[in-house]
Amino acid sequence: MSIVLSSGKTNEELANFLLKKLEVHCSYESMLSEIITVFGANEDDADLAIDRVQGGIVRALTGNPVNEPDKSKDPLAWHSFQVVWSKLPKKHLFSKYKKPSGKWEAWYNDRQKSC
Repeated sequence: MSIVLSSGKTNEELANFLLKKLEVHCSYESMLSEIITVFGANEDDADLAIDRVQGGIVRALTGNPVNEPDKSKDPLAWHSFQVVWSKLPKKHLFSKYKKPSGKWEAWYNDRQKSC
């Protein structure tokens, strides 16, 4: 998925920006506005960016490494997956699987309650 950003802005910067905003529960409208202003994206691309970063978070929280997004096809989801995955504990000592925990599990649970 391709999102057009201002010159000099990267997908990694956008993903990190959104992870910080999501962590403190910024509103969708404020994130959308800031992506348009700071990153030069149009409204559709800003909406897609929010969706993809959240998608990467949720995929990481499944605890299954096969859910890792493809970096070349979905760089925003891939980056957010990597950030969240790196913080999750293994299910057990020799497992390749992880278990949801920490701030991103709390974020997910908060989102579920508000729907």
